Amino acid sequence: MEKKKKVKLKIKKQVVFNLISIVFVLTVGFYFLGRLIYYKIDSQKEFVFSKQLAQRLIEEEEQNIYESENSLVHVNGIYRYVGDAKYNYVEYKGLLWRVVKINADNSVTLITQDNVISLAHGDSIEHHILTWLNDKEQPNTGIFQASLEEQKENLKTTKICTDSFNELEIASCFETNENYKIGLLSVYDYLEANANESYLNNESIFWTSNKFDADNSWYVAEDGRISYDDSKSKLGIRPVITLDGDTPIYSGNGTADNPYSLNEKDPETLEEVYIGKYLLYNDTLWKVVSKEKDKIKIVSEECLKGNDGNCIARKYSDYSNKIDVNGNELMAYLNNDYYNSLKEKDFLTHGKFYTGTYSLTENNYRSSLEESEDLKVGFLSVGEIFAYEVENTFLMTTSPNNDLSIYSVNNSHSLYQNTVIEELNIRPSLYLKASIKIQGGDGSYLSPYQLGGNK
Repeated sequence: MEKKKKVKLKIKKQVVFNLISIVFVLTVGFYFLGRLIYYKIDSQKEFVFSKQLAQRLIEEEEQNIYESENSLVHVNGIYRYVGDAKYNYVEYKGLLWRVVKINADNSVTLITQDNVISLAHGDSIEHHILTWLNDKEQPNTGIFQASLEEQKENLKTTKICTDSFNELEIASCFETNENYKIGLLSVYDYLEANANESYLNNESIFWTSNKFDADNSWYVAEDGRISYDDSKSKLGIRPVITLDGDTPIYSGNGTADNPYSLNEKDPETLEEVYIGKYLLYNDTLWKVVSKEKDKIKIVSEECLKGNDGNCIARKYSDYSNKIDVNGNELMAYLNNDYYNSLKEKDFLTHGKFYTGTYSLTENNYRSSLEESEDLKVGFLSVGEIFAYEVENTFLMTTSPNNDLSIYSVNNSHSLYQNTVIEELNIRPSLYLKASIKIQGGDGSYLSPYQLGGNK
């Protein structure tokens, strides 16, 4: 009898232990399930707060999602990014941008993260810079605007500050030009963002929109300080645009690695890619420069290298800057030996390479685009986007008065006039058929488009 009581007691203890274990497991399970649901909701909250650009940026600051890291301040009806902002990166039309401010009318002002070309400031930024940036319905104008493949419902007029002053303490934005969609950053906006201690200091040299005096203009130096230089100097250009605040955001969280993407869909063929995107061809990284109806122009992201991994340096010619694809000069090598070494030639086609001239006194980029030759391989010209990204390389542009000179990019990424017998690195440019399929990648530097067969 005593033995039966012990067995029953043991069974009861086992049942109680099992029940406690089940309750414990269920409690832990529900806890972690709840945490998982909360995490998913919270992480989605970070990515889909708002589908509109302006509202999304403001909501994130108001709800203190990123606390001080967001650095968005509200002054006089304008939300402005200041200091080391980390959540104002935007991908738009193939380029990486930084949000500068949200204006009182809910529009959003952005600036490219990097320089896209070097130009002279001139007597007025309208003479050359705004002409290159904006379409004036004249030949060879609006080079940059064309690269955006403008969507009229998104791209708005940009207020360009044109005040002239000779002391930074009196920098202002009282005089404005509101006739263009694309402009330059003002000294006033740079200072308001905290100058060299802000996200706007990208360690490159670039013009602002302001004049110092009749002959000089304000620029930002590599160390972020503001100085002035001769307006005839060729310095970097960082375009500034203004977008409608209701422009949709399709993905991203605003960081450098995952910027807000305003691009609605991924391209299926090269015909649909944006200018500024990267692709892999012939085991080389290339960047999209321009687009035509049935082809796209690309340029190598770095210098042409030999088997030893070093840049190949060659002189342009022994005697002339004229193009001769049948001789022994550099252009002959590129259009024959180099071209024949390329893989998948059915991807390739020929196209226009600009061979116009450029005068250091007139500083008119348009003259460099007035003549061209149909080639398989060439270089970029003075007036083309991304022409100054690789140092010590040839351009296609020549001097109007000297058959022995040719322009190049120096080690400061600025324009330099060389003689044809000097040895420089080679940065080839090609044309690909627009019908080529894209089989992988997202077009970024770290994940370039992988190419497949024809459409």
